[in-house]
Amino acid sequence: MEENMNLTTILHRMEEIEKEMHELRADLIRCATPTSAENDTGTKPLQFTLDDLCEAFGKKHRPYAVRLRNVLAQHGITTLADFLTLTTGQLLDMDGIGAGTLQYVNKAMKKLGIRW
Repeated sequence: MEENMNLTTILHRMEEIEKEMHELRADLIRCATPTSAENDTGTKPLQFTLDDLCEAFGKKHRPYAVRLRNVLAQHGITTLADFLTLTTGQLLDMDGIGAGTLQYVNKAMKKLGIRW
């Protein structure tokens, strides 16, 4: 019984940490994207789009990119900035996105020079 309680506590804390990381990513993206030319603090806005990310999957892995794009659209994720606020756990919770898709996402991000 005590062992199950410890596991539950650990899983709950992991969910809290994932939520905090999601909020931090969202804050980082907001800070990295100037709202106007006068407010540019020297940080660069994202220069890539979700289309660029999907294109970086390459022709061989295009089915994964198409599936990713469709699933994201179903969840209202339409920009790369929105996508970058998601955790891997949140992505894996979406039907149609699995470990294989995330593997290609990571490779595509590296091709584009985006840390995620």
